[in-house]
Amino acid sequence: MLVELKDWLWPPEAKVEWFTAFIAADARLATDERLRSLATAMLAQRCACMSAWGPDCGRVHVRFDQAYVSWPSHRISRRWGRWRATWSDEIPFLLTTDHADESLASGLWYATYVAWPSGDGYHEDRPTTLVALVEEPFRDDVRDLLLDRERLNREADDDEE
Repeated sequence: MLVELKDWLWPPEAKVEWFTAFIAADARLATDERLRSLATAMLAQRCACMSAWGPDCGRVHVRFDQAYVSWPSHRISRRWGRWRATWSDEIPFLLTTDHADESLASGLWYATYVAWPSGDGYHEDRPTTLVALVEEPFRDDVRDLLLDRERLNREADDDEE
């Protein structure tokens, strides 16, 4: 699914239980409140992994982490000098990454092939969907890479060399 960042709204008919989000955007002009609002909305719709790419993507990464930690059913407390967390059953974890020093292909490759919830006994049998939230300057490149997986693999491999 490829949607514009400003138009985020999970279609009710989608019936997707968990998803990985790849965000390709220039976040320099996005307010912290806008990013937190996006993160909160995506968490409410069961985002399990989020990878960000583009200018100021590190801030997107941090705002998603902050939204997750402040989720109403999560509690973090300090006891006997140690941090203890009680996490929600609805959102057991959120994997977040940013790809500030990587190409678009590398960031998208990671979200497509690596950032999937699994191996925890909770997500293993649940299908996962990749959602790409992409601003205009990057839309055609992301679409082309998703439609041509050989090119995606090749360009991501070229970055590793």
